[in-house]
Amino acid sequence: MFCPECRMEYVEGVFLCPDCRVPLVAELPPGPTTEFVEHVTVFTTGNSVILAMAKSVLEGAGIRCFVKGEVLQDLFRIGTAEIRVGKEDEERAVRLLQETNFSPGEGE
Repeated sequence: MFCPECRMEYVEGVFLCPDCRVPLVAELPPGPTTEFVEHVTVFTTGNSVILAMAKSVLEGAGIRCFVKGEVLQDLFRIGTAEIRVGKEDEERAVRLLQETNFSPGEGE
């Protein structure tokens, strides 16, 4: 028997996962599949305030993004950080940043 939440296996006779408190199943459903996503840089800056604002604009529009170099910015306030998005969101992200007066490379 398996827990569909934590995916742990239990011996016969156990019907409830003690950790997740959900009923066990005889077989696990297929696990999530991962796919390769190509990321591209849409914004670069050395200013942590501008970085946070630009990231907020993208996230507010539902565009998934991450910041490369954010740790250096947060800890030491050195270097530049890049906002990266999936290749399929590149055009929309760049347009949105331009519409909100963030231009690529701003703050370098």
